[in-house]
Amino acid sequence: MEMDVDTSEVTMTPPSTLNRRATAMNHRVPLKSPIRSPKEGTSRTYQQDRYGPTFLKGLTVCGVGAALLSTVFGLFYIDVFLRSYDLPLPSYASGNLVFSVINTANDVLGAWLVDATASRSSHRSELVGLSGCLTAVSFLGPFFRWTTASKWIHFVVSMSLYDSLSSFTSILLGSLVTDNHDMTDQERVRFMMSGKVVNLIASFTVARISLRFFKVDHLGEFQSFSLILCFLVCLVFVMGQFLMDRSRAKRSSPATPRPRGRSYSWDNVPPFKPKNALSIRRVISDFWNHANFASWVGMEMLLECQTSFAKSFLKTFVDRLVLEPGALSQDSSDWFLSFLSPLQQVVAILLYIPIRRIGYYRVYSVVFVTNLVLSLLCFFFGGPMHPYVTMAFLIVYTIITGAVQEAGFHLAMSDMVLEMKYKFVAAGRHDEPSLAGLFLGANSLLCRPMRALLPGVAALVLHDFDLDAEVSSPQTKKALFYLLVGPPLLFSGLQLLVWRRYRLVPKRVAEMKEELQVLYHDYSVDDAYIADAAA
Repeated sequence: MEMDVDTSEVTMTPPSTLNRRATAMNHRVPLKSPIRSPKEGTSRTYQQDRYGPTFLKGLTVCGVGAALLSTVFGLFYIDVFLRSYDLPLPSYASGNLVFSVINTANDVLGAWLVDATASRSSHRSELVGLSGCLTAVSFLGPFFRWTTASKWIHFVVSMSLYDSLSSFTSILLGSLVTDNHDMTDQERVRFMMSGKVVNLIASFTVARISLRFFKVDHLGEFQSFSLILCFLVCLVFVMGQFLMDRSRAKRSSPATPRPRGRSYSWDNVPPFKPKNALSIRRVISDFWNHANFASWVGMEMLLECQTSFAKSFLKTFVDRLVLEPGALSQDSSDWFLSFLSPLQQVVAILLYIPIRRIGYYRVYSVVFVTNLVLSLLCFFFGGPMHPYVTMAFLIVYTIITGAVQEAGFHLAMSDMVLEMKYKFVAAGRHDEPSLAGLFLGANSLLCRPMRALLPGVAALVLHDFDLDAEVSSPQTKKALFYLLVGPPLLFSGLQLLVWRRYRLVPKRVAEMKEELQVLYHDYSVDDAYIADAAA
């Protein structure tokens, strides 16, 4: 997996290019193209930036809609199936495995559709509104009992439908951010921070309201709330689509001068030119030779396993290990659960401060070391009968782990997409389509199945225990405690070993951006000379 692009392709200029340059220079053909070398400090013309303020507002609005659904869904779907519907734990484990496989395949197909659309059209964003509305409708599936189907079928089908549509929407929105290298790093961080601030308020509000309506034995009020939430989220996505469409309409105006000091974005160069069709063989080869992506996936697989399990079983951990021993009242427990997601987003926002200074690579490393130390302390000084130690561990571990994943994911994806584009241009593959969506899809393909690992282990461990009992037995609490502390204790050390091989530090990313500007400029100048000579 350490293979890199052939150096002969990267460093040597093709003979045909050298001949074209020599011919153009010998004949002193005047260059009519507005493109100049970056060193000359001149600007070039381009259509209005497709990532202008109105477009970014639309992305932010759609992100709010997605956050509302994911917050409520993550809080309650486990309780609904295991406690309200009495789905047996073995059925939950097997169903979790099945829908993980289905959703992984759908993620790859969705990512392929996103990039295939982008390679033939400049308006992939027009799919956002429809995708978001379908996701909102599918959100209702798990929370309404299916009387004509078995509990297992209901679990697998409803979860697969929602998760597939939710993932497609996330890939679509994420690719619009990671594929944009016209943004500077400061602009990207500022955009993400502003989005998280809005999501913070939205997530806390919807979590607090939903907890008031949710009752395990009577879902009627919660179902009514879910219907209202579905309708509101559909309106949010429609509004976001309107803002993005409005931004696209503005871009139909004549070309305007490009401001100085902005980095090059391959897909933003007008007029839009269709790229080569996606090839499965080339795509697999490109990802296989992407060493940094291999390092990222090794780390992200373990991180995805931890965060998804902690999020799914969070209410169970709090109810059995914190609420039952008397550390919190029921009302305090509800407030505790309501605050965890907003606090995670606050920490994710604050993490952008060290990320801007030292880069996300070092921030990830610090979090892995912190989780390892925390789990050791909780293991030796805590226990199932120490609710305050458990509560402190839950707060710190779940918040910083989820926050670093939120803050760093799209930044890392953007850098890896940039590196892939750099390899394409350096190898002379100027008409290759962007793989921004497939980066997200490949990440899901390799990491999403890990979501089923720890729930399967939990089902095996808890098989002989009664989770529906009013008061958990000491054995049940002990098993839950080890399920809480064990994964970070084991995985953090492995993550540190794998993450050491990742090489996209801030200095290297800045170098690639500068080299990409020069490489693209040389390619554009060569074509301009040939066109002028032919004229």
